Amino acid sequence: MIRASLKRPLLTRRAGALLGVALSASTIATVAVAVPATASSATPTASINVWWVTNPPFDTKVWPPIIKAFEAANPGDKVNLTIWPSNNTYKEKVALALGTSSPPALFFSWGGGPLATFIKAGVVQPFADPGENDAGTPSWSKDFLTSTLSAVTFNGKIYGMPILGTQPVFFFYNKAVFAKYHLSFPTTWAELLSDIKTFNSNGVIPISLGNLDEWEGLMFLEYLGDRYGGPQAFLNIQDNMKGAWSQPAIQHALAGIQTLVKDDAFETGFNSITYTTGATRALVEVGRAAMELMGSWDISSFYSEQPSMFTNGTLGIGAFPTVPGGKGNIGDLEGNLTSYSALAAHLSPAQTYVAEKFQDYFATSAYAKTEDSYGQVGIITGTTSDLNVPPLGKYLVPVYNDVLHAPYFQYSWDQSLGNPRETPMINNLWKIFQLTETPAQFAAAMNPYQ
Repeated sequence: MIRASLKRPLLTRRAGALLGVALSASTIATVAVAVPATASSATPTASINVWWVTNPPFDTKVWPPIIKAFEAANPGDKVNLTIWPSNNTYKEKVALALGTSSPPALFFSWGGGPLATFIKAGVVQPFADPGENDAGTPSWSKDFLTSTLSAVTFNGKIYGMPILGTQPVFFFYNKAVFAKYHLSFPTTWAELLSDIKTFNSNGVIPISLGNLDEWEGLMFLEYLGDRYGGPQAFLNIQDNMKGAWSQPAIQHALAGIQTLVKDDAFETGFNSITYTTGATRALVEVGRAAMELMGSWDISSFYSEQPSMFTNGTLGIGAFPTVPGGKGNIGDLEGNLTSYSALAAHLSPAQTYVAEKFQDYFATSAYAKTEDSYGQVGIITGTTSDLNVPPLGKYLVPVYNDVLHAPYFQYSWDQSLGNPRETPMINNLWKIFQLTETPAQFAAAMNPYQ
C-alpha cells in the first residue's frame, strides 16, 4: 500500500528545506574517483544494465569515468550504461522493459506518481545497503536532505537515489539581444507581450520552443496556472476536484498559451522540433532567439556549449512574469526537485547486490562533488560557499536562493499526476499549441479523468 502522503508528494509550502548544497568542486578540475578496496572474491559478481536520461556533459564526462573506476575496483562486475536523450521515448521503453525478466537493473525516474505506479505493479524494489534486505535504509541516504527523498519514499522505504541537482524552471535569455533593442527582462505579462512584438518586428524569435515531445510546452501551463490561480489551482486538479480543468485560472492559462502562439512568440514549426537536439538552446546562444523557458539543468548545457556567456555575463535567468489579477507569487517555482535512479525488481540476487553496490559507490564518488562545477545546483549536504565557484557561482547561487525563498515549489504536473491523466493532458495541450482545440474543449477532454 502506498503511503497516504503520496497524494501530495512535493507540495511544500516552504521550499527552503528542499535544496541541499553541493560539495566543493573548486579544487576538482576533472572527474576523479577515489577507488575503494577491491571486492572480496566471496561476494557475488554480475553484469547489470543502467538506463538514464541525461544531457551533456554528464553523458560523457561524468558517468563513464565513474563506471570505469567501479569496474576496476570490482573485478567481475560490469555496468552497461545506456543514455536516453528523449523523455517520452524513454518512458515508453522503460515501462515495457520493467515488466520483462531482463529489465535495466537501475533506471532513471522522476519519482512521484509514475514511480508509485511501478511500485504498485511490483516491478521495482526499495534500496538497501548491498546484501541487506529491503527493510534496510541505504547508508547513502544520509548524504541527501531528507525532503529531497520524499518523492521516492513510500511506506518508509526509499525507492530512488538523487542523481542530479535541483531543477526549477526559469527563462534563460540573451542579455545582449535585450540590450540591443533597449529592453529589460519582462516581469509582467503585458511587458512580455510587448517585448514579443518588438522582437518579431526586428526578425528575432521571442521565445525558442521545441514542443515535439510535448512536455516542453507543459511548463507554460504550469506557470500560467500558478500565476493566475496560485498553488490551489493545481492542488484542485491533483486532489481530483470535479471539473478542476474548467477552473477560471486553468482556462485563462490555456488562453494565455494560445495568445503566445497567435502573437508568434515561438519559432516556425516549434511543435515539430524537439528540445533534446539542443537546437532551441542554440538559438538563444547565437542571438537568433531572445529567450527559452527551461529547467535549470540547462545551465550545465549552456556552460558546456557557450562558456563565454558565463564569463561575460550575457546569459540571463528570469522568473516567469506575473499576470493581471493573478493570485500567484512571482517567486513561486515549477519544476523537478531532482532526478532519481531506481532499482528494478525482476533481478537475480547477484544483480541486485551489484546494482546496490554500484549505487552506493556512485553516491560517494566524484559525481556529487562535480555537480556545481558543471552547472548543477546539487542537493548534497555541504556549505553554501561551495556553490560560489567562478564563473558559475553568479548563476548557481541565485538559483539556490530562489529555491530557498520560494513561497511554493510545485513538482512538474506530469510527474505529480502520472497516468491515466499524464498522457491525455500533454496530448491535449499539444492541440492547444496547435490551435486545434479551445480551452473549453481541453477541459471537456480532461474533466472525465478527475
